[in-house]
Amino acid sequence: MEKVLEITSNDHIIMIDKLCKRILGYPEILGRIIKGFIKESKDVSLEEIIELIKGKKDQEGNSYFQQLNNVIDIAHHGRVEFDYLCCINLPQDDETMKRIYLDVEIQNVENPGYAPLTRGNDYLSRMITSQNGKEYDYRNYDGMKKTYVIWILPQAAKKRDGHVNRINSKLENISGSTIERLESYDKSEQIMIYLNKDHDIKDKYEDSDWIKTPLVIFLNNTYDLLVKKEVMKEYGFEEIEKEVKKMCNLGEMIARENIEKGHSIGLEQGLVQGLAQGQKLERITLIKNMMESLQCSMQRAMDVLKLTADERKDVEEYFKS
Repeated sequence: MEKVLEITSNDHIIMIDKLCKRILGYPEILGRIIKGFIKESKDVSLEEIIELIKGKKDQEGNSYFQQLNNVIDIAHHGRVEFDYLCCINLPQDDETMKRIYLDVEIQNVENPGYAPLTRGNDYLSRMITSQNGKEYDYRNYDGMKKTYVIWILPQAAKKRDGHVNRINSKLENISGSTIERLESYDKSEQIMIYLNKDHDIKDKYEDSDWIKTPLVIFLNNTYDLLVKKEVMKEYGFEEIEKEVKKMCNLGEMIARENIEKGHSIGLEQGLVQGLAQGQKLERITLIKNMMESLQCSMQRAMDVLKLTADERKDVEEYFKS
C-alpha cells in the first residue's frame, strides 16, 4: 500500500510541476517576467507586452511572440529540455525591433549538486547555436539574437528572499581606449530570482513586488486557494485561476495520501512502542511527508492538521533534536 501511495503522490507532484510550467506561459505572468527583467522591454509597457504574447501581429501578419519547442537535441552534443522556451519581438522607441530568445526555469533546489548558472551557460549556448541557419549563418554572424535564461527559485533560503542577480558580459579595457559595440558581445544574460516559500504576503518586496509576490504565491503550495484568489484580485490577474485551483486540488490529494501513509506507518510503529508513542511518531511522519510533498513549512502543516498545543510541542521538540 505504501508503495502505491508513493507512486500516486509522485504522479501528482509531476502534475503540479507541469502546471507550474503552464503558469509560466500565461501572458499575465510571462509579461511581468519580461517587463521586470528583460532590458530590451524598457520601451514597451506591460499591457503592450501582454498583448504581444496573446498573439498580436504586425502589418505583414507575423506574430510578435512564439512559444518554441522546449526540446533542443543537437547531434553528438546531447538533448536538453527547457521549462518554458519562447522568443518575442520587442518594439523600440527608435521604431526598430529587438528579438530576444527567452528560457524561464523553475529551480526548486538551490544546490542540486552543481551551480545552476553553469547549467544555464549550457542552455544559453544551445539557444544561440539553434539560431544558426535561421537568424544568422557563417556569412552574417551579426544576425545572432540575444538570449536569456531566467531562473526562478521559489524555495530559496529565507535570507535570500527577494534577491535578484543579473549575470552578463562586460567590456574591460586592458590597455588603450577602444570601445567595442555593445550589440557585438551583449548576446546572453542569466537572471537569478530568489524567493522564499514562507514569504508573508503582507510584507511587500522592496522592488518588483508586482511580479515577485505572484510568483512566490502561484509556484508554491504554502497558501490555500482562498489566499491565492486574494492575490489574483489584488495584483490584477484574470486568466490564471483555473491552473492555480488545479494545483491546490492536487496538493490536497497529496495531503490525504500522506495522512493515510502516516496512519499506516504510525500503526506499525505503535504495535512495537505502544499506542501513545505510535500516535506521536505518526504525527511526526505525517508532518515530514506534508512538508516534503506540499513544499510547506512545519507550522503550515500543523495548522492544516489542526494539532493541539501539546501535539505541536511534541513535533517542535522532535525537529529541534
